Amino acid sequence: MVQGIDFQGFSGAHDRLIAEYRSGRASHALLLCGSTGRMKDAFAGYLANLLLCRAAEAERPCGSCPSCLRFRAGKHGNLMRLGLTQGSKTIRIEQLRSLLSALSLHPLESGPRVILITDLQAMTVQAQNALLKSLEEPLEQDHYLLTCENERAVLPTIVSRCSFVRLPDADDEKAAVLLKQFAFEIAKSPQHSDFTLGPEGSNAMKEARSLAERSFFQVKRFSDIPAASFLLKDAKDAGDLLLDILEQETRQALEANQLGQADSTKASPWQGASALALAHVLESIFEARKYKASNVSWQSVADRLLFSITKEIFQCQWS
Repeated sequence: MVQGIDFQGFSGAHDRLIAEYRSGRASHALLLCGSTGRMKDAFAGYLANLLLCRAAEAERPCGSCPSCLRFRAGKHGNLMRLGLTQGSKTIRIEQLRSLLSALSLHPLESGPRVILITDLQAMTVQAQNALLKSLEEPLEQDHYLLTCENERAVLPTIVSRCSFVRLPDADDEKAAVLLKQFAFEIAKSPQHSDFTLGPEGSNAMKEARSLAERSFFQVKRFSDIPAASFLLKDAKDAGDLLLDILEQETRQALEANQLGQADSTKASPWQGASALALAHVLESIFEARKYKASNVSWQSVADRLLFSITKEIFQCQWS
């Protein structure tokens, strides 16, 4: 989860929620819905930070108090998270039962406790029913922050017990500012600084990298896409490796662009791309993982990425 992004001014809905959570008037259960992808989850994390920050109201989230430091390190005792794991398609009832079991224990720290659940639309009906019982009788210190892509995939009884907010898309200027922050935070995030892809010498990795270089890293014009798409059509089994390679390349390009940490031993195929363009591509990679996990056809997933790379990295537009 990306922290350190300032969502103030992104939209009226964002500002209203920030004011409520900053002042202690937060609902015990909030369901955020919208098409903002990873940024929606980042905003839920921002609200969680607001709740847990121990600074004066006007300074929250301060980013420097002990509570904020533990939050950023992912070690805050009163923050509990649940969401899709890489390679999984659903959030199962066993996962939720583990969370509920932990909730039955006394909070590890004083103050509010935050239960952050992302990708609620991927939760099985059995798991949603189990979650419903907790939402009906929440403990006084507990605050649920839930996100979903489509509320129609969520039980109506859950929606009715939450403050439901559909986050609007921001105008291009505001989105550009936020995406630049998003790009910088991901590039410098300690949890991604040691991002690796496993044994570079393995045959599977060599083949995946060769395929990526002949397809994703070759497209520069829309006319290049059909040939690249043809190469990728039977590469479903290598899909996860290909997405890992794309993510690594994007992060390295962001580091070179934003942090001045270019690897002089390797020429990036996306050298010179703007941070905003790379942030858009990174967002597309995150979405591709979700589509693939949701059984969207691999060809469709690959084609969407090819169009995103061509449009963003090389600034191609339909004539």
